[in-house]
Amino acid sequence: MQEGKNTLIAIIVVSSIIASACFGYIARTRAEMGSLATAKPVGVGLLASTDKFGETTESEYFYEVAELLRQKYVEPVKVDQKMASGAVRGMVNSLLDPESNFYDGDQFKAFTQSQAGAYSGIGVELNLQYDQKELKKLQSGDQTTDSLLLLPKVVIASIMPGSPAETAGIQPGDELRAAQGKFIVTGEDVRKLRDLQTAVTEGKTSAEELKKVRDDLQTRVENVLSLSRARDYLLTGTEGEISLELLRNGKLIKLDVGRQKTEVKPIEKTLEGTIAIRFFTNLVQELQSITIEDGMTLDLRNSGIGNFDEMERSLAKFLPAGTYGGVTNSAGQVNRRITLINGPEKPPKVKLLVDNSTTGAAATFARILNLYGNVEIEGTLPSETAWTEIQSLPDGSGYTLAIGKYTQNLPAIAQNNPANTEESK
Repeated sequence: MQEGKNTLIAIIVVSSIIASACFGYIARTRAEMGSLATAKPVGVGLLASTDKFGETTESEYFYEVAELLRQKYVEPVKVDQKMASGAVRGMVNSLLDPESNFYDGDQFKAFTQSQAGAYSGIGVELNLQYDQKELKKLQSGDQTTDSLLLLPKVVIASIMPGSPAETAGIQPGDELRAAQGKFIVTGEDVRKLRDLQTAVTEGKTSAEELKKVRDDLQTRVENVLSLSRARDYLLTGTEGEISLELLRNGKLIKLDVGRQKTEVKPIEKTLEGTIAIRFFTNLVQELQSITIEDGMTLDLRNSGIGNFDEMERSLAKFLPAGTYGGVTNSAGQVNRRITLINGPEKPPKVKLLVDNSTTGAAATFARILNLYGNVEIEGTLPSETAWTEIQSLPDGSGYTLAIGKYTQNLPAIAQNNPANTEESK
């Protein structure tokens, strides 16, 4: 009886310590990512302007909060581009969407350069992975959403050829756990601790095992690596080394990886005789110099996020003139139609190599050609990815915004589309 009582007390103490330690981390994370969306806006009582339904209009939030800060904050406040940029950061990151990301000035500069094939840092692209169950609860307005479980994993999405990451043996799918002695904290870490707490109360595991996990999580929280700093380490800079800890198939790997400028061409012939294509902003220009012939093999693996505008223009080398679906959001609103005004009379017969590193523009390209072109797919097409647009801000920062997903079924698609006829196959 006394032993059970002691175990219960230990669990309460553990929970208090971790909750206290996580509080500072969540505060920093929310400042960086924006507060998680809730059914009711936070701080509405501070705002006076309302619409005819008695609700505060979105356009008033920023201006009235800015005025409140200017009037009452202890130090003088200048409402300038920096404050406006911070507001945009919060709005974009509060979407909790892997394809919608805010980048500060240095990060956005590195990102736009990577769109042209010039990578900084270790030469990778990153992806955020959220707990889908909690994310769906949040999106549905469920008040029981646990924000701690929405702390995302940071995963290596693609690796550029000739980069320090490739030299070090980093692979797509590796999960970043630490950099430069600072640690990523994820929702999975929190869930593991809670599961162990339950297991201890049920007598299924020892208090020693719980203490080990608790101490590890507390260390990670006290030495946390923010998402913004992780991007700084891996995506920017061209000098020095960074120490990384990566998780691959349950095994922790520690590496020291250099940082440098890595130049990648949009079109490269591989040793196997295939043509690797990456949807950089100069791809269409490079495509003009080659003839797409029947029997060609195009390698879309490790392709990176890519530029969707350039991808759309490149379709004219593979498909006849016509309309090929478009981009819609979850409400069915058409945000973009894909219409080609010229192209070959018949689609060339090509093979596409794809895998889980085929992301972004390359994944959508493969999906469109699979529907309308004359292609053979080798590998498994990745799950649907959002079509993203790039927006820059006056202070040099910027963001990507997911505007919808590709669909072939749009209203009023041209009935005489050559791609819809058997002759085009």
